[in-house]
Amino acid sequence: MRILLTSPTYPPFNSGLGNAVAQQAASLIQAGHEVVVATGGKLRGSMEVDGVHVELFNLNGADSWLHPIKGEKSEYIDFLIHNTWDVVLLNAWQNWATDLALQNLENISGRKFVYSHCISTNVFYSLQPIRSVLRFLAWRPYWWRLPGLIKRLDGVLFLAGGGTDSRFDDLRIARQCAVPLRIVPNSLSPAAITVLNKPQAPLMARDRLIAVGSFDWQKGFDFLLHAFAASQARHTFSLHLYGQEHSAYIAALRSLAYRLGLKDDQVIFHTGVTGDELMAVYCQSRLVLSGSHTECQPLVLLDANAAGTPFIARSTGCIATMPGGLVVGTWEEMAKKVDSLVEGGPHWNSLAEAGRQVAKNVYHPTHTAKQLLSALTSMKPG
Repeated sequence: MRILLTSPTYPPFNSGLGNAVAQQAASLIQAGHEVVVATGGKLRGSMEVDGVHVELFNLNGADSWLHPIKGEKSEYIDFLIHNTWDVVLLNAWQNWATDLALQNLENISGRKFVYSHCISTNVFYSLQPIRSVLRFLAWRPYWWRLPGLIKRLDGVLFLAGGGTDSRFDDLRIARQCAVPLRIVPNSLSPAAITVLNKPQAPLMARDRLIAVGSFDWQKGFDFLLHAFAASQARHTFSLHLYGQEHSAYIAALRSLAYRLGLKDDQVIFHTGVTGDELMAVYCQSRLVLSGSHTECQPLVLLDANAAGTPFIARSTGCIATMPGGLVVGTWEEMAKKVDSLVEGGPHWNSLAEAGRQVAKNVYHPTHTAKQLLSALTSMKPG
């Protein structure tokens, strides 16, 4: 089959969605299919990334008046319409790559699916009430159109069978519309697979707590600093924060750490650590912490699973159903959970083992690739 995957980002740009789509492409190529990826770039062009043909379009935004689509719209639409596809897999709602395709769905060849990576039309951030109200209102037309959009598709793929907040509201709508749907979780990265195939690092080789994510407020690093400062673990372990690149938000986090009484050797910032090097860090860690305000099925927690490193995360998306860690609602609760696990013991060991098992039996590409191929080849309109 000739399969088109769309995503607003794709490697070498490092993003959770782009990395997930790269794993899709790898599994489909491994199965013998021709794969083309349409994604964003500063200039219109094409390139090869790990054997995948990638078409770049200078576009940004989404089908919303708050951040409307800008850039090479006609070029992208012509590309979609004037090529022949057997399958088109649109990754994630609320981005130009999906939204422009949905506007022209009947003119695009092949069977069309959306791979939902959770919807955020109904997310409300308590820390930003005014902005959240404006954002909520801006996304109302999109949310109201969603049932009609779903009914025009050949099927919808979801990362999990449900969650604890509004991120899985589109799954509820899909079930109401009786559209064909499948659950296909995210896949482990190649670096995670390499670690999974090695013996688990012993407890005494793990000398730190870590958190991984972009340095912006939505990732909740402030939540983690409050939890770490309130824990007894701060007297024994350092907290290492790993972000994709430097941002102005780091200065705000340093200032908060200082106000909380944390020293420079207790909270350490890192940027640009990726791939095998980052996975080695997971194996050096006692715990992985996540304070994100909103997530769906975080790849960083899949990496933690592969390393056999228990996680403690704020409950959002489907994290509460993910083996290998604990969920919390407040930073005070996280501080207590950190202290209960950081020294190891039977509970730490059971979580570590559960994480390794789910990495092998659920998130490994051997399994997810079969599920993805089955979904794209067997889902039939109702």
